[in-house]
Amino acid sequence: MENLALKIPEDQLKKIGQKVVDEYKADLGSRSEWEKRATNWINLFSGHRMPIDFPWPGASNINIPLLSVASLQFNARALDSLIPGKEIAKCYATDGQSIERAARVSRHMNWQLTEDIEDFEAGMDELLLMLPIYGCGFKKTFYDRVMGKPSSRLLSFKEFVVSYGTKTLHKCKRMTHAYEEYLNDIKIKSQQGIYSPEAMNLKEGSGVKINDPGSILQRKIDDITGIENDMSVEHPRLMLEQHKWLDLDNDGIKEPYIVVVDEETAMVLSIESRLILDEITGSVKILEYFTDYQFIKNPDSIYGFGFGHFLEHLNESANTIINQLVNAGTLATTISGIINKRSGIKKGHLRFRLGEFVEADLTTDDIRKSLFEWNFKEPSAVLFNLLGLVVNYAKEISSVSDSMLGKLPPSDTTATSMLTVLEQGLKIYSTIHKRVHRSFKQELRKIFYINSIALDERVYFLVQDQTSGDMVGYESGRADYSDMIDVIPVSDPTITSKAEKLVKAQTVYQSVMNDPEATPENRYNAKKKFLEANEVMNVEQYITQPEPVEPPDLSPIEENALFLQEKDSVVLPQQHHRGHISTHNAFVESTWGEKLTPQGKKLMERHNMVHMSYQYTQEQMEMETMGRQMIGEPMPMEGMEGMQ
Repeated sequence: MENLALKIPEDQLKKIGQKVVDEYKADLGSRSEWEKRATNWINLFSGHRMPIDFPWPGASNINIPLLSVASLQFNARALDSLIPGKEIAKCYATDGQSIERAARVSRHMNWQLTEDIEDFEAGMDELLLMLPIYGCGFKKTFYDRVMGKPSSRLLSFKEFVVSYGTKTLHKCKRMTHAYEEYLNDIKIKSQQGIYSPEAMNLKEGSGVKINDPGSILQRKIDDITGIENDMSVEHPRLMLEQHKWLDLDNDGIKEPYIVVVDEETAMVLSIESRLILDEITGSVKILEYFTDYQFIKNPDSIYGFGFGHFLEHLNESANTIINQLVNAGTLATTISGIINKRSGIKKGHLRFRLGEFVEADLTTDDIRKSLFEWNFKEPSAVLFNLLGLVVNYAKEISSVSDSMLGKLPPSDTTATSMLTVLEQGLKIYSTIHKRVHRSFKQELRKIFYINSIALDERVYFLVQDQTSGDMVGYESGRADYSDMIDVIPVSDPTITSKAEKLVKAQTVYQSVMNDPEATPENRYNAKKKFLEANEVMNVEQYITQPEPVEPPDLSPIEENALFLQEKDSVVLPQQHHRGHISTHNAFVESTWGEKLTPQGKKLMERHNMVHMSYQYTQEQMEMETMGRQMIGEPMPMEGMEGMQ
């Protein structure tokens, strides 16, 4: 894309650059309170606790992993549901005809997601762990000009910044991707024309971290992970890539642009338009880069609600209670007290062995009169019961029950009852999965659109199965990525566990196999679904797709008998349509016709309409043939091969 910064006056660039930096810092300030709470969430999740000296140095400092268990449980279920295997996306023809194109696009996109786009699955794994902790996550989908292919990356909160008051990215007028870039990479981009020539004058970074001045959350993450600022290595510079609206042509209307600014100097390095012309449709579209994922929707902000919000105070209360219980137990089991200074007992450790008496030099007649032992109470049973109450509340909020943690139910629990309990317990997960599923669909559509404008045709062709019938009508990859194809995740948001998926597939399998009227096609699909639910690889090796069965050529009398049973019959092109219509009409007017049910009459009327359609086509073709013969026009060659 063209760097428009090269065409804008310097004084205007300075104003734009400074405004970008000011707006970035303002957005950071708007979410400062959220960052403070998020710092506590990451503490609770990681179990990281600062050393304490109350009520005494070295006192109990335990963290109960309520938030950790809830978040890890969601991550394990959601990742398995969203990315069930090698097929992540599926495409379908919106016009009902481009089925082969949809199959090719599905094959290519699944290869991209599993093989070509680096760290895609790892990014989804991290995202699905971030969601329950913080309540939201963000991904950036774009065409990587260096790699020459689409990329979809998870952005941490230090990298993606919007105002806390933002409710939806679709209507957000300002979004900032803050990233660190080393001086050598900046100079390379300047030589390539991506950045302006002035970028060559920049110096090494000053060690300013992303989100400075003062990202509380980032400093806490660095503290937990043990990252320190090494002053002996080269420091990158902080770049602000802000997606915003500007009026550069002074026509009074703002257009969408991407402005890249060096945060320290406020120097504008690049300005690119986000408007792109679709060569196929001729329409102008706005490139959308960012996708937001919500755990539980926050009506006031794009920063959604997570388990961190709901379990924060419960987890802190549980931590306080268990530390009080441990400290009380420590006091109750430790011998300590007061000794009379004038007792004459020598100071120091008193050593003894069982079965022996130890000598002591005393001036008092009774040793008990010189010693006073502290008598601390045992740990409180009330506090212990309160701890159980707090933990149970946390389980209810996070839907983490014993059954969902893999523990066996009572021996008299039936399988049906157990599945019903699990289904009810997973309701909250199912709702969140649907929300994540919608966002994932938006991300897939961004990748789809990038392919439609910047597809590597050679790679696309190599990915395809060139021996497949799907290659019929193949023109180009970009032609396949058209408005007639849409893409959705292959996952089912209503199914939140393998057990649920397997039970549903098994129910269908047993029902179809026990049905004597089930068609071979239905039996094949039921077997395939059952094997796939059991995660069997290469299903086609174990089942054979049935050959298509030609419908029987029934007489009109046999068809009338089917209509009495409310069953339909297939009209074949080679049948004598006029005779069928006449027989059916006579049947309707007979006493037998009076016994037809409303459904039977409807089936017969539709059946007759198909016969009339075939009859009309035959008569018109016969009339056209007679007309050609009368004027001596030769017959069309189609269908006349081999005739002498």
